[in-house]
Amino acid sequence: MAKTGLTEREIISVLTRRLDSKPRLPLGFDDDVAAFPISRRGLVVLKTDMLVGHTDVPPDMTLGQAARKAIVATVSDFAAKGVQPKGLLISLGLVPPVRLSTVNAIASGLEKGAREYDCRIVGGDTSETDDLVIDCIGFGFSAAGRILRRDGAKPGDIVAVTGDFGRTTAGLQILLGKKNRWPHRFSKLISSVLHPSAKLEAGLKLAETGLVNASIDSSDGLAWSLHEITRLSKVNIVLETIPVAPDVKMFAREQGLVPEELALFGGEEYELVLAIKKDGFANLRRRIPSLQKIGSVTIGSGNVIGPVGSRFRKIEPRGYEHFS
Repeated sequence: MAKTGLTEREIISVLTRRLDSKPRLPLGFDDDVAAFPISRRGLVVLKTDMLVGHTDVPPDMTLGQAARKAIVATVSDFAAKGVQPKGLLISLGLVPPVRLSTVNAIASGLEKGAREYDCRIVGGDTSETDDLVIDCIGFGFSAAGRILRRDGAKPGDIVAVTGDFGRTTAGLQILLGKKNRWPHRFSKLISSVLHPSAKLEAGLKLAETGLVNASIDSSDGLAWSLHEITRLSKVNIVLETIPVAPDVKMFAREQGLVPEELALFGGEEYELVLAIKKDGFANLRRRIPSLQKIGSVTIGSGNVIGPVGSRFRKIEPRGYEHFS
């Protein structure tokens, strides 16, 4: 089938070329957040993330869960930078007629998410739309030299993640499938989709240490996140293992799927993907027990290589992408 339009990343590339200006900002358009100098040593850190009903709200997700998810997605990018979000602006697009129960459900989810990550909702906007839209803008503050970046990985660094992968990919398959009942052993797969969590506490601890050379959240998938680090840092990553969750391995076996592919090419898991100075990993592992080594950074030019299925191969740069 002939291609009819641009993908999400192609759209971003065009906008970046048109809108990027001099002097350069502390973080480029390629990073998780935007940063703007407010003093010689201080930055205001900004992030916006849009949730749209038909693409981001799966079956069985309530309005309250969707509203909380919008906050989680924004907070996760602050976690990857090691920055505490202080305030949130929320813009709502609602489909008429709007019932009181709808507004209360969204408010409950927003309130829960903001309280969970210790940030305040300080304002926003409301409009009439053809589909649910929850746009969340967050802001926080950082010292100029402390914010974590995507582009600092160096040969010899340890590649690590804050948790296992594949649950959201498998959970989404369950929610989109025709089967009504699933064994209890797969309940965490569904919960990972309906009740995701941002690794803010881990991100804040990581930023304190000065031992992290590169950091990105995995909202677009593990493979894509690894490729973003290699592309921007101009290095290769060689994986020793793919961090597949145990229940994902069971699900894959029963469904005839490749577990490593579920872990690599999904999205919305909100784990942190990191390049850590080799001599600092053991120290960080003591502070953040969930941290696990999955590989290392080598000299190269943007490749990710690792074990998938029964063979060791190059891993393609794909994951979740709008318009694809």
